[in-house]
Amino acid sequence: MRKLQILIGLSLMALLVSTTPGLGQDKIAQTGFKWLSIPIGARAASLGSAFTAVIPDAGSAFHNPAGLALVEGKHVFLNQTQWIADIDINAFAFSFNAGNLGTFGVHAMAVSWGTFHGTQFSTGGQLYEETGEFSPDDFAIGVSYARRVSDKFSFGGTVRFLHESLGSGFEGSFDDPEKYNAAMNVVALDFGTLFYTGFKDLRLGMTIQNVSQEKEYRFESFPLPLTFKFGVAMDVSQIFMNGEKHQSLTLSFDALHPRDFSERLHVGLEYGFRDMIFLRGGYKTNYDEEDLTFGGGLQLSVSNLDFGVDYSYLRFDNFDAVHMFSFDFGF
Repeated sequence: MRKLQILIGLSLMALLVSTTPGLGQDKIAQTGFKWLSIPIGARAASLGSAFTAVIPDAGSAFHNPAGLALVEGKHVFLNQTQWIADIDINAFAFSFNAGNLGTFGVHAMAVSWGTFHGTQFSTGGQLYEETGEFSPDDFAIGVSYARRVSDKFSFGGTVRFLHESLGSGFEGSFDDPEKYNAAMNVVALDFGTLFYTGFKDLRLGMTIQNVSQEKEYRFESFPLPLTFKFGVAMDVSQIFMNGEKHQSLTLSFDALHPRDFSERLHVGLEYGFRDMIFLRGGYKTNYDEEDLTFGGGLQLSVSNLDFGVDYSYLRFDNFDAVHMFSFDFGF
């Protein structure tokens, strides 16, 4: 059993080394499909996205697929985000714990950018001319599998089909005057692990997201926003609050190594009362716009149905704040 854990850990590190650029270099604006970096899930977002090692919910497929192994029964997860610049994101996830066979999940994410007015260069007096309206279209559909190898160790993976369409019928260049459709499809992989150390409920999580081949858009190729995350989380109330069962205080940290930016640190804190009422806060470092996050949640159980609702508030320096709502149904 321990050999399997070591093998999986070494495989993850090898994958990281083979697919990420060197540390410390200038990596600004090197990827496409940046909408994959938008946080999903109000609980995770309110914790500053420091969620890699946090006790999971059904939305773990968007963060660390290994967490799905600890989600009992069947769960349905719904998320709605009003992102900056009137961008709307809707997400769905379903997970089913099949016992010794592991946990299976499916999820989907759709991004609505609204309508844009197209222009192109013109030799006339206005130097440009209108080309009509167009509406970008982006979505992701994925399947996940996670397995709890032991009481301490879990792993999981996700295969995701990604589609992006910026519009159709665009005019070509002088070299290539044919009209073209700005659309492409990509297959991407995620892989993650979750390990309980044995000290209280201290756990470590690792994940690598958006592993894919580079895609060529007309004349240039680009990779996806490949990101490696290492997370630590623990209910510190077990130390400082004498282990009171009706209260919890979870502190979490995520260290990020993204392909297209320098290293980042996310911090989150969640206070829970009787596993029913939750207050959360978080902070992100090394961002141009984002920093503080806040939120809360309510968890109820009625008969055989568990119901949870979460809200998060994300502050931006030069944009309106982002509001996010998530719902979780367990049965």
